[in-house]
Amino acid sequence: MKKFFCAYLIFLLALLFSSCSFKEKESYIGMSGERLIALNRPAVKAKIEKPRSSPYMFFKFTENQKAHFSNVCYKKSGAGLSVRISFSRNSIPKSGESPFAFGFLFDDDFSSGNLTSSIYTHKLVTGSFSQFESEDFRVVLSVAKNDFVPTGFFVHGNVKFKITEIQITEAAIGWENTDVPLFAFGPSGGKIKWDFSSADFSDARRIFPDQNIPTRIMPKIEIKISDQEDIGTLKNQKRITFISGDEKFSIRLSRNKNLKTIQTSALKNPAEKIVLRENKNLVESLMMKASDQRLAQDPEGNVFYPLKTDLGLIFEWPQKNWRRSDYELFEWELFPGVLFFDFADYKVQNQFFTRIAYFTEKSGYKGTLVSDEFAETHHGYNAHDYKAKDLANFFSLAEQTQFALNYYEEILKRILLENKIIKKGKSGYKEGSGAVISFSRESPEYLRYTFMAHESWHGVYFTDENFRNIVATCYNMFDSNSMSFLKTFWETQPTLGYDTTDEYLMQNEFMAYIMQQSFSNTRNYFLQIAGRGSVNRIQPEDAQYIRKTNAQAFVDASEVLNTYAFDNWGLSCGRVFLVQRLEN
Repeated sequence: MKKFFCAYLIFLLALLFSSCSFKEKESYIGMSGERLIALNRPAVKAKIEKPRSSPYMFFKFTENQKAHFSNVCYKKSGAGLSVRISFSRNSIPKSGESPFAFGFLFDDDFSSGNLTSSIYTHKLVTGSFSQFESEDFRVVLSVAKNDFVPTGFFVHGNVKFKITEIQITEAAIGWENTDVPLFAFGPSGGKIKWDFSSADFSDARRIFPDQNIPTRIMPKIEIKISDQEDIGTLKNQKRITFISGDEKFSIRLSRNKNLKTIQTSALKNPAEKIVLRENKNLVESLMMKASDQRLAQDPEGNVFYPLKTDLGLIFEWPQKNWRRSDYELFEWELFPGVLFFDFADYKVQNQFFTRIAYFTEKSGYKGTLVSDEFAETHHGYNAHDYKAKDLANFFSLAEQTQFALNYYEEILKRILLENKIIKKGKSGYKEGSGAVISFSRESPEYLRYTFMAHESWHGVYFTDENFRNIVATCYNMFDSNSMSFLKTFWETQPTLGYDTTDEYLMQNEFMAYIMQQSFSNTRNYFLQIAGRGSVNRIQPEDAQYIRKTNAQAFVDASEVLNTYAFDNWGLSCGRVFLVQRLEN
């Protein structure tokens, strides 16, 4: 079929070129503020009215349009031409043969101002009008950053159709299944398929980088899911699954948060075909696009801007794809403004956050700036969380007292400023919006899951007032003896040392300790704490009370918070992610 179609096009083109003599005219349709140049009669009206005798439209760009295309190519990873087609299904030949084709024209396609037969070898977007399920659709054909810029383009069809819109866009590969479906292709072209069940990204290497380098960043894949009111239940949450190469993924559904960004740097092989499996009919768009160039390293090798992602992808993110070897920086897509650091080891994390930990939370040190020697010889935490106000206060005091910060603290300050978590004030810094959380690759895997849940719930607490109100209700209604047990535990454990007079901190930690593990494990977790030898030596009566009541107060609070998290975000205690890798 493919060979027949190509031969058919060549025959028609040869027939056209042998008999065509046409003086360039201004087309009725334009792009970038100027009319296109029509190279044949149908292109003047941008309409095929006699498909049997004139099934082609040939267009040439003006110099300004070509310059615009070139500029988009230069600034992005490439550029695409989007053409919107409207056709009449009634005009499809009874024979059923109704081929469609779309391709670029280049400078070497012209000789003395006339088209040449070199067009035969071009990569095309093809399809069949008889298989198109909508009479109105868009198609995008892209070229890479360093490819030749097109001089124009052509479309072909043996049905009555017209072009209603032409735009220069960023390069893209994939599709959108919307009211006006869109099909986007790389430089190799491809065939329009109406099943919306997969997207072949093998051509991505011709447009986008397949590894992160100082000047260029790997692309992203955006998956748009239709709005869902019914997302299932906590025990049976609805999900979409897909396969990318030899990796399998699951996306749990949530209400009103249905654009999922899959950074290709999270994948083992970024230029694979993605095949949708379970609930594929809920996917409205599957599109690969360039990442923002701000995400690349600056000239000094610094990384200040986060990769937007679901937290579930961070666990097994290939470290070779990090933009820096010592840390990677993410933004929690579900909660914009919450930044997440994954560090190569505790040493780097400590240099970022140990001094801040003592400044914000450690009893006896709050509000002070400990020395470098102290920070290097004392333990902060193995994972961290900080709200914007505390970070602003820390850097304000350092500036006002001319305290010398270390290399990584200076990087952190720049990251916070660039992402508007803190803002420069007249004297020092003031809080913006957002929060910072972190953990390290040095932590064992089982602890990384616990740390991520614990610290991430802090991030939600910092940035969502409604959530804080629910936590406050649970906290204020909590059993007093169980609360006494918990606060004494926090005060007396040498690695914690929380300031229990700080009500905000107490409510925040109360929530995180309850929500850091699954609801089903809540009872066992607090009974295990109550069974520790050190806890029974320090607070025997409190520990006995928790065992006697079977930690029921913690279970009750966990149930309330678990239900709230699921109803609002599709999350649950112990799970702060919607996207995860599955075993094949």
